[in-house]
Amino acid sequence: MRRGLLAIALLALFGVAAGAATIVSPQRGTPLRAEVLEGLRPAVEKETGGRVIFVVHALNVMGEWAYVSGEPRRPGGGKIDWRQTKFRRAYEADMFSGLVLALLRRQGGSWKVVELAIGPTDVAWIDWQKQHKLPEAFFKGP
Repeated sequence: MRRGLLAIALLALFGVAAGAATIVSPQRGTPLRAEVLEGLRPAVEKETGGRVIFVVHALNVMGEWAYVSGEPRRPGGGKIDWRQTKFRRAYEADMFSGLVLALLRRQGGSWKVVELAIGPTDVAWIDWQKQHKLPEAFFKGP
């Protein structure tokens, strides 16, 4: 009887752990994808000085965490003129990628930006992975 209860407890424990580590990449048009991007949008708009949409390269969700890699664009798809932003010097020095990398966390029913890198020329998420104790697979996708 004890072995049976122990087996059930272990299955429950490992089932919960496995479920928590499930990484999904919500497709375009899904509510989850829209919610994550809406959580990211205000921070990027503040940094770029105008409205943005995203060309998403990767969007991964694992439980309460989301990772986004993409290129911000102006509504209608026009590229951002980085020379007209606070990133002008980095852009002109060719030390600016034009990408946005972000780590978000679901809090109180909405997605909040925890980490944000605009124009990184290196892999910003490596530090985030360590700091927030997240698996490398989360940043690379399912």
